Amino acid sequence: MTACFDEFRKNGVDVIGMPIPSGLIGRIKLLREASRHDIVVIQKKTSFNIIELKLLRRANPRLVFDMDDAVMFHELEHHEPLTGKNVKKFLRTINHCAGVVAGNRFLAAFAEANCPTVKVLPTPVDMSNCRPKDYGTIFDTVIVGWLGVSGNLHYLRRLAPVFRALAEEFPQFRLKIVSNDFIDIPGVPIIKERWSLEGESESLRSFDIGIMPLDDTLWGRGKCGYKILQYFSVGVPAVASPVGINTEFIKNGETGFLAMSDEEWAEALRCLIQDAAGRKAMGLAGLARVVERYSVERYVMQYVALLRKIHEADF
Repeated sequence: MTACFDEFRKNGVDVIGMPIPSGLIGRIKLLREASRHDIVVIQKKTSFNIIELKLLRRANPRLVFDMDDAVMFHELEHHEPLTGKNVKKFLRTINHCAGVVAGNRFLAAFAEANCPTVKVLPTPVDMSNCRPKDYGTIFDTVIVGWLGVSGNLHYLRRLAPVFRALAEEFPQFRLKIVSNDFIDIPGVPIIKERWSLEGESESLRSFDIGIMPLDDTLWGRGKCGYKILQYFSVGVPAVASPVGINTEFIKNGETGFLAMSDEEWAEALRCLIQDAAGRKAMGLAGLARVVERYSVERYVMQYVALLRKIHEADF
């Protein structure tokens, strides 16, 4: 994230980003590059074999592993049986690291027994590109919005009965999907908008309510709730499944609602659809929470403190 890089530089830390190369020649160049820097941060990738990790650590013992997904349970993302192969790759990687940055406490728990320094830092929001929703304009519709990649559309499908019931009860209800692909739900009016980085903030501001349904699985618990923070960043309240870090972000009845069953989802959305003043109050409370705790500036400040600690350690 460019905003993070700029903020790191403001805090006296020069940052260079590069993809992990494949092939022998590429890996050799990576080792040479690693030796030229004070610290090397590996983002989410566990593809290095044991020999490569030993050589990488020899080139630079100050390795940091950064993750905001349950990389040790990647099979579950693709609805495949657990084999343990990704757990082994994860442990192999962090066993060679001096520190780990985890997006939530659930992820951190898997690293703490194998790495001397583990820091929980939820993915931040770049508030410089965020402008709060205009609550002064009243529209005839109430938009329940979801922003995400097509691979997660199955979470929306599971709420189809809820959406159908709301569509029957509230003529003003619309479901808006901002993604790289879309679904249809019979009986539910859906607004489909192709995601773009340039238009993301405007898309978020068009929501009246943001949603984040999630399954209570090992993969789901590893999610870092960034979608919720995005909703909050433009002053929109959120309804989400009470899974993982979602329960930390959403204060029930203050910044939105937590909902597990279809009945709870329907009741939470019904409450917000009917209460424009409540939506505004909760959305602005969420915005204040993001500014106070989850901004890029605060994130980088804590990250830099960790990097300086690792840099000053003896190896």
